[in-house]
Amino acid sequence: MTLIQNLPAGTACTIISIEGDGAVARRARELGLVAGTVCTVIRKAPFGGPIEIATAVSRIGIRPSDGLLISVEVLHSTGQVAA
Repeated sequence: MTLIQNLPAGTACTIISIEGDGAVARRARELGLVAGTVCTVIRKAPFGGPIEIATAVSRIGIRPSDGLLISVEVLHSTGQVAA
């Protein structure tokens, strides 16, 4: 189990849990990021910038500075970097 912020682009994973500020965590759940959701890290901005995550129905941008901690289980990693 690891944090999604620590995964390289191209990694598929399953969300285990979401923790953080009540409003931020609630909004993430409203956008479909709930336990059991399979998602893929599409790209990461340098220097701790936003992360783009794709689920089966949407793409979501997450700022690590919001304090949202998404614990995931890695399914596989392609090792490719999205443009």
